[in-house]
Amino acid sequence: MITETTMAAGTVLAAADALRQRRTGVWTDAEVAVLMLLAFRSGQEATVSAEMAELICLHMDRVAARETYEQAVARRLAEMDAAGRARAERERRPYRVHPGGPVDWHTGRPLRHLAVVA
Repeated sequence: MITETTMAAGTVLAAADALRQRRTGVWTDAEVAVLMLLAFRSGQEATVSAEMAELICLHMDRVAARETYEQAVARRLAEMDAAGRARAERERRPYRVHPGGPVDWHTGRPLRHLAVVA
């Protein structure tokens, strides 16, 4: 007899196959009801599993596509470098890589000593 506790897809398929092939005998109303419940719950579990798999895949795609902090800094530095090169080309002067440190607001030249500024 089919019980409600056996909800595996294989059990449902085996019971459905037995119901289809059995030509003599009568299934009770309770057995048909349990078989329908098992089929419904099996389909429900398959749907939930498929939706969870899709959700996990979407999450993994976004995690893989997310930019790390180091990558974001490198991208921004490359953008600033490209903007500096474009400006130097527009002004028809050679491009010089900035050595780092503070610069004069008006001229854009590096400050060698902060005491001079103050």
